[in-house]
Amino acid sequence: MRILLLGGASFVALAATPALAAKPVSNAAILARLNALEAKVDALEAENATLHQQLDQEQATVANIPSQVTTAVAAAAPPPPPPAPAPKPQTQVAWNGLVPQFTSPDGNFSFKPRGMLEVDYAGFNERKGGYDYNNGTSIRRGRFGFDGTAYKQFAWRIEGEWVDNKANLLDAYVAYTGVKNFTFTLGQLKVPAGLEADSSDAFNEFLERGMANTAFGQVGGERRVGATFAYANPWLTATAGIYGAGEAVDRDAASPDEVWGYNGRVTVEPINDPRHLIHLGASAYHVKDLDQGKVTLQDRPNVRVDGGYLVSTGGISNIKDATFYGLEGAAVYGPFSVQGEYSHMHLNRIAGSSDLNFDGFYAFGSLFLTGESRQFKGGLIDRVKPIRPFDPSKGNWGAIELALRYDRLNLTEHDLSPLDRDGHAWTGAVNWYLTGNVKLMFNYIRFEGQNSPLVAAPVAINGTTAKGDAFATRLHLDF
Repeated sequence: MRILLLGGASFVALAATPALAAKPVSNAAILARLNALEAKVDALEAENATLHQQLDQEQATVANIPSQVTTAVAAAAPPPPPPAPAPKPQTQVAWNGLVPQFTSPDGNFSFKPRGMLEVDYAGFNERKGGYDYNNGTSIRRGRFGFDGTAYKQFAWRIEGEWVDNKANLLDAYVAYTGVKNFTFTLGQLKVPAGLEADSSDAFNEFLERGMANTAFGQVGGERRVGATFAYANPWLTATAGIYGAGEAVDRDAASPDEVWGYNGRVTVEPINDPRHLIHLGASAYHVKDLDQGKVTLQDRPNVRVDGGYLVSTGGISNIKDATFYGLEGAAVYGPFSVQGEYSHMHLNRIAGSSDLNFDGFYAFGSLFLTGESRQFKGGLIDRVKPIRPFDPSKGNWGAIELALRYDRLNLTEHDLSPLDRDGHAWTGAVNWYLTGNVKLMFNYIRFEGQNSPLVAAPVAINGTTAKGDAFATRLHLDF
């Protein structure tokens, strides 16, 4: 490039020099001129390089201006506020019936209160026997407790009751439910010994269970401290357990050991949908070391306001052990249902005393005028929920159920007494379900007992009879 520039410059210079056209120029003169031109080109190139260097520096300075401005602005601005902390997970609250149920954010724990209040009134009509019945009111049940779960796989319950001016512990147990269809329960709980006895008292159709269920349940049923192992699927339940006494050990010189026993119950429901059901079941228990080797079998005439017993064996002694078995059945077809149980009690005695046998049963039919159906779940009676819960502003009045039951407890055993001891009752019921948790119950009970304690002056011969009527009602609330 440099040679081209020199050559071009030389050509221009020579062409533009008039002297060259006039006379020849010596080589020395031409060389001197070329050297002078080369010196000028060198000076121009040096100047050009200097200019390029200055231009590059100025461009770099201009390019740095935005970052310098940003840095300066950032240095002058206040620091940004720290990021807001993530919101803490909240405890979940959902209304379950009439009460809230609290669940931990991770779902591992839950907790909810539970309870029941039942207030009864009864008026009696004495038809035979001369007994002076007590008309009035009573708190049949006042219960309060808590249900919960822990680590998702454990369920627990603790509940107490206030009845007849006495406080009692009802349920106090922990159940493991981590294996599908199986439940292992440890603590104080109901002994599975029949359909009515094992179901919640809140769901029965009448003010009281069948008389045989109550009388025989006192021997080795009801609530006791023990352990049960249960299996359940949609059509089958099976439960087996071993039990002691209640929450307090009964011990004295005559019976130094705690009463204990074992039981089992099996149910099948080949049909169970919201409107149709077939339920069949059987249960049994065996109990030993009864308190002082004694029991008394008895029950009231399907209402507790008076407190008098319709039929009773009196105290039976010399008992080695007792065995109970029962059969149960129920069917539902739309708003109509039937249900019944048969119960048998065998007392095995010692010291030359004869063994004894007693039995009883009940059967009833039920009809919902408002179209509802009785519900069963897990082999037990479940809650009835009105199709149209009580709300007069919308023209809704809840559910109405009619029911009729025959109930008998036969405690006649001539090896124990020459007297026949037999009680039976007819009960007509009207149940008004305002909601699934609130209902009013009305029972008319017509009862009769042979050689009954409900005779003003009983005699030790056959023929004394107590007859009467009871008009009873109950306000029920549970949650």
